[in-house]
This record gives sequence, C-alpha cells and structure tokens, in this order.
Amino acid sequence: MPIKEFKADLVPKLHELDMYAKKRILNILSGNLATTFKGRGFEFEEYRTFTPEDDASFIDWKASLRAQKLLIREYNVEKNFNVFFLVDVSDSMLFSSTDKLKCEYAAEVVSSLAYGIIESTAGLGFGLFTNKLVSRLQPTIGKKQYHFFVKELTDVNNYGGDFDLEAGIKFMLSFLKEKALVIIVSDFLGLKGNWYKYLQILSQRFEVIGIMVRDPRDRELPQNAGQFILRDPYSDEKMYIDTNQFYQLYSEYAKENENLIKKKFNLIKSDFVFLTTNESFVQKMIKLSKKRGKKWK
Repeated sequence: MPIKEFKADLVPKLHELDMYAKKRILNILSGNLATTFKGRGFEFEEYRTFTPEDDASFIDWKASLRAQKLLIREYNVEKNFNVFFLVDVSDSMLFSSTDKLKCEYAAEVVSSLAYGIIESTAGLGFGLFTNKLVSRLQPTIGKKQYHFFVKELTDVNNYGGDFDLEAGIKFMLSFLKEKALVIIVSDFLGLKGNWYKYLQILSQRFEVIGIMVRDPRDRELPQNAGQFILRDPYSDEKMYIDTNQFYQLYSEYAKENENLIKKKFNLIKSDFVFLTTNESFVQKMIKLSKKRGKKWK
C-alpha cells in the first residue's frame, strides 16, 4: 500500500549554507563525482586560496610557490557527464521507527545530490522501482529534470510493492544507453534471484555506487522490551518474538547481511555507503565524493 502523506523535506540541505560554503559542497557532491570517468568530466576554471576545510591533495604546489600562498584548482564539470539514480520505492522502504520513513530519508538524500548535479550542469536521470519500473527519465541537462524528479519522489502513488533489484537493473539496462554514473539507493532487504549477476553486468557498462538506507530497527531490536510481533513487508507473514531472547541473534544477522552486501559492491570495485535514518547523510556523502575524487585524480 502506498503511503498517505509524504513528509520529507526535499529543499536541498545546501540552502542553509552561505554562498561560499554552498559552492564548496556542490564541487564535492558533483565535481568529484565527475572524476569517476578517469579524467573526463571537468575542466580547470581558476585558482582559489586554500582553506583548512579544503582537501590538501588538491593543492597546486607550483602555483602556490609562485604566488607565495597555498592555492587549489577549481573546476567546471563538462556537460556530457550523466548521473542516474535507481531508487527503491518498495514496501520495506515504507517502514520507520523514527520520525522519518526510509523512503522519505532516501528522497532527501537523492534530491540533495540531484540538486548538486543539476547545478554542475551535468545530466540527471532516474528510475523508481519495486519489482517493476514505476517511473523513469532519461538523463538530460536542465533544472526541469530536477523538478520532475522531485515531483515523482513526492507522489505517494509511486510507493509500495514487492522488491526485486534484479528486475530494476534489467529494466534500467534496457533503456539507459549513454555512459553514466549509476547510484542505487535501497535498504537492500529481501534480495533474491540473480541480483548480483546483474549488478556485475551493470558495473561493466557503468560506474556504480550503492547507497544503503536503513532504519535503526533494521539493525537491532529494542533491548529488554518484552514481546513483539514482526511482519514481513512482502509476504505479510508474522512472527512473535521475545527481544530478550532474539536481540543478539537479530543484531548479528543484520550485521552479517550489511557486510555481505557491501562485500558484493566491493567485488565489482564499486563504492558503498551505509546510512541510517536517525543520522545526517551530508558528511558521509562528502567523504565518499572526496574519496572518489582522489581515486581518479
């Protein structure tokens, strides 16, 4: 069943920053993502004085020596760079033990990243999926892309249904033709079939990043809280458990599951980010972007 009201704040988190800080964050979120194409994706614009918040690896030492002060290079992203979001909108993303559903949190993550991508003049595309492709848009440059993406993210009728990552990847491979960075956003609960085989195929054609969004309750049960009813979001099967008895087992299983999925992404040489809905995503995404910028520098 779809959610009745969408309560996520999709005004990008960047709006709270001053213009200088905003430019720095946009460069990190979008410019460094462009460097995944091994040098393609951005061109030199100007030098700027180094600040303590900057990554020291971007210092131009020759220019700094001539100017007698530390300088870093700033870049403009080329317009032929595309980012495609494949976003899970299935039943398990409608769960929350906090004030925000996983799907709402995921929407805030991708809308902020998409905003940075559009600001960098790169192409933006997306696909919302369950066990089928619910909505899609080919990567194109322009702010209309961003507004249409937000419109689809906030349409409650797009949410709910079975989860099948294999099917989502298949649908995407059938229509996404241009070179792109593909960002998969999901809780990755209920994986089945040959999903990893198709993830491998996807990684051979595109750069891939996995973003796992989970609720704290996906990771552990409330301790010493007595008996609870757990329900499978896809089969509706229910189970009565005592948290005192299953707390440790549940936590261990959740941890093993998270590590297994991360390992699968690492095996295809793709980055993987783990996010929980009770924590800010901004610093983790900045860390990821800096890491990828260094990787292809």
